[in-house]
Amino acid sequence: MRALLELARNWPLLVKTLVIGAGGGYLFSLIQSPLPWMLGSLFVCTVAALSGMRLYMPNDVRRVWMVVLGVMLGAAFAPDVLDRLATWGGVFAGMLAFTIVGAAVGAWFFHRIGKMDRRTAFFCAAPGGLGEMALLGPSMGADERAILLSHSTRILMVMFIVPPAYSLLADYAPPPDLGGARLTDLSLHDWAALTASAVIGAGAAKLMRIPAWQMVGPMLVSAAVHIGGLTDSRPPTELLAAAQVFIGCGAGARFVGVRPRELGRTIAASVVYYALFLILAFFVAGLVAALGGYDFRAVHLAYTPGGFAEMNLIALSLNIDVAFVATHHTGRLFVVVIGAALLARMLWPTARREE
Repeated sequence: MRALLELARNWPLLVKTLVIGAGGGYLFSLIQSPLPWMLGSLFVCTVAALSGMRLYMPNDVRRVWMVVLGVMLGAAFAPDVLDRLATWGGVFAGMLAFTIVGAAVGAWFFHRIGKMDRRTAFFCAAPGGLGEMALLGPSMGADERAILLSHSTRILMVMFIVPPAYSLLADYAPPPDLGGARLTDLSLHDWAALTASAVIGAGAAKLMRIPAWQMVGPMLVSAAVHIGGLTDSRPPTELLAAAQVFIGCGAGARFVGVRPRELGRTIAASVVYYALFLILAFFVAGLVAALGGYDFRAVHLAYTPGGFAEMNLIALSLNIDVAFVATHHTGRLFVVVIGAALLARMLWPTARREE
């Protein structure tokens, strides 16, 4: 009820945010940018927020559109995915090892080089969901603002570096419709299957307290529906474009209230660390792909420490084995979020005293 009242009070600000974001998306589409609606809305909203403009994108609104992306990701799970899962074990284990080692090094880096306290450094380095880390960290005595800035920087860097790099270096031309249908192309049966995937998946995942429930739940149910042959349709292109704008606006709006002069050490340390992480992910993915005979592009996206929604949307846009990438990032999210919670409670059982 409180969220609805807040939304009712701030809806003009929400509309302004979406207009700004959609304008940025349209401009990026004119220059044929990869993921134009997400990158464009992200860019202009980030600049607007840092310049002092008031923006508004409540999490509950953003989650609705993440549900759409979850259903879209599930649609990429064809029946043959079940046969392929068994062949991904080595890559999956390597991704987990790479993530854990990287998080351990990152915790040391943020503490020693970034001059953060141990708890804040720990949660800044754990490449899990931004929302989950921002909730769990402060409950253990960590600095919420530093965690938000660090993970927002991580996501921004990945979104602004990876898609353009693929477009420029690999000469990719992403499909304009992300493989979706038009609103008028879907039958009532298709609408029913996709809507049920969204509602049942999100509701069940939220009740089970699954990390990133708004995407993971719909993705799993949609995958089951598509693997079972109940439908082969995907969410309409128009909804996918809108989802990109909402996600881009939401990421950019996180910087509201932050002034460039206030970013300082946290952002600088995050840029340095995650730049090194991205470079290392490139070489490790190349080694894993060469040894196992996998598609380097898919392994690279699976090993890149971006946001769950953002990395999978990049895979969709670049038409790179979405099921492979989504499976690995789902596993990463579960391991990091659950592992960070358990390890933090072991290290700081009282959560009262700084190290």
